[in-house]
Amino acid sequence: MLQLFKNSFKTTNDCIILATPLIIFLSILSWYYKYAVVAIDTTPKLILASITIFVMLSGFMAAWLYMAKKTISLSRKIFVFDKDRAKALWALVLSLPKGIGRLFLPSIGVISIYILIYTLIFSGIGYIVGKFIGTIDFSELDYQSIFLFGQEFANKISELSQNELLVLQCWYILALVSIAVVSFITMLWIPEIVYTEKVSFEALYYSIIKIFTHLKNSIILYLYIAFLVVLISILNTFLMFNPILYFIVLLLFYYFLVYIVVLLFSYYEQTFIK
Repeated sequence: MLQLFKNSFKTTNDCIILATPLIIFLSILSWYYKYAVVAIDTTPKLILASITIFVMLSGFMAAWLYMAKKTISLSRKIFVFDKDRAKALWALVLSLPKGIGRLFLPSIGVISIYILIYTLIFSGIGYIVGKFIGTIDFSELDYQSIFLFGQEFANKISELSQNELLVLQCWYILALVSIAVVSFITMLWIPEIVYTEKVSFEALYYSIIKIFTHLKNSIILYLYIAFLVVLISILNTFLMFNPILYFIVLLLFYYFLVYIVVLLFSYYEQTFIK
């Protein structure tokens, strides 16, 4: 596994072109979201904006993941002439619409199932916490201050009763545990779809089987990815107020996002594709 982690860095460097469409799409999505927040004033507009974002995510996910698969394959080839490399890179660009054709419906399924899973999970958490511990009026809290450290955060927390603090802690713990479990059992879902082009439910079923068939390696891989995610989150939290350092962290975020995809795809190829 250590060799896989190391080799994936080299492959990521060879596949860094994947960061370009990722950055462009996330920028467009961010601009659209900011526009939608200001422009939405009726329920029909909210529904239309939600559908638009849903379709945008599904289309990009299909195209980009298919391109990632092709890019990883291309990175293993040796080109003698620059013109051959240029042709190969152009073929990668042309693979984007092909990816939409092949993976658009499975991508819709993945996003829909994730939404359903997390809706059920958070509804269940709300029911369990409310029934056995108590409730808290979230409307009285400033959400921006909840996720920041500092005096304002401390003041908001100090205003809560002991029971409300317990409720909030239970929410966080149950949510984190649930997200961790779902992330683990669906870790190979995307590679399964990309490499086999199965429908979403079928791919989910077989990906879970693959995880538990190679449980030790799956746990190591998951813990390593979780470590990277936590590391980037910590850096983002502490450096977000410094524009220069935050820009560096943002670049690291894009790099490690590509790295994680390359790592998962490489692991899937190495383990399950003979």
